[in-house]
Amino acid sequence: MQIKIPCIAFKHSLFFVLGLLLLPLQLYASDTGSEGAIVQASLTNTYWKLTELEGQVVKTAAGQREMKLSLREGNKITGFAGCNSFFGSYTFDESKLTFGQLAASRKFCAETMDMENLFLNALSEVAGYKITGQTLKLLDDAGKSRASLQAVYLK
Repeated sequence: MQIKIPCIAFKHSLFFVLGLLLLPLQLYASDTGSEGAIVQASLTNTYWKLTELEGQVVKTAAGQREMKLSLREGNKITGFAGCNSFFGSYTFDESKLTFGQLAASRKFCAETMDMENLFLNALSEVAGYKITGQTLKLLDDAGKSRASLQAVYLK
């Protein structure tokens, strides 16, 4: 007498394994448009984390806050420059972006003041921008990249 064991467990296992193999493709598709192009971040109402400043990679030390900025409704900019928070105004159109006079808190942090001054100086010289995918490049009037920032999304 031969006993047949149903293949239900095998079928479920096969679907589970196939689902795991296809998951990365599904996650990629959810971050892209209908044609597979990477979705472009919005200039405004996005948390922009500083990743490069004057050609140098910016890394946040353990226990430190990251340098960042956000362009909010009403043409308001807020951010953190490494030691002090800053705020001010901005204007923009399709390719131009300029920041008004920025105000900042007045703490002194010996280990981050040089980077903070460099960041705030770079912002004062911004005349344009370019967004590619999730990266924002801030450009001076000659088109030179002064800073690169990465879009960060809270979960």
